[in-house]
Amino acid sequence: MIRGFYTALSGIVSSMTRQAVVADNIANTSTVGFKQSRTSQDDFELQIMNSQGPELGELGTGAIPTGLTLDTSQGPLQETNNQTDMAVEGDGLFVVRTGGGVAYTRAGDFQVDATGTLVTEQGYQVLDTAGHTIQPGQTFTVGSDGTIVETGQRIALVAWPPGGVTRLGQNLYSAGGALTPATGSIRQRMLEGSNTDMALAMTDLISLERNFQMSSRALSLQDGSIGDAVQLGRLR
Repeated sequence: MIRGFYTALSGIVSSMTRQAVVADNIANTSTVGFKQSRTSQDDFELQIMNSQGPELGELGTGAIPTGLTLDTSQGPLQETNNQTDMAVEGDGLFVVRTGGGVAYTRAGDFQVDATGTLVTEQGYQVLDTAGHTIQPGQTFTVGSDGTIVETGQRIALVAWPPGGVTRLGQNLYSAGGALTPATGSIRQRMLEGSNTDMALAMTDLISLERNFQMSSRALSLQDGSIGDAVQLGRLR
């Protein structure tokens, strides 16, 4: 009976966690270069047991959100006719310097600050392949390989790391290990839109809401059963 209580509760917690991921995807449908995240759900106790030894069969004693992955597929490219806007077509991440060190982003809505330095929307410096800041000048042209024609500097573009990235907020990522040059290209005067699939996100949201309702109902039934058992004990 108590196990049923925790099984139902785990379903509620799992649904809420996965709803938060979907809600974040929907909230960022207009965010430049945003990459949606995906989650799955698995048996809670099975995950614990498998982490301690050989894999076991299905136990069905609760749910846990698993498999949080970043969808790195290409977002739609939108022409802006702004020379500081740049989109990555294919594989690649821009390299920027923040107060906490080097970070990576797909958002190419850059601008030139008061010092003539190319920076992100948040003011972080965009770096070239040598790790230096970039001063592109008042008018400039960027080639598909990231080279600024007027200065010869080349905007750094690194490949998505095979080990994955960690979200830092502000559309930035951190990554460990050695990174390799990207195979993608830079498109000047364009921006990459969010790759969030709204139809899929809304379908997931409805499904997760149904899961939440069923788990809540199961929890109420378990609570009622426990209450009836306690009352029966008192009568005896």
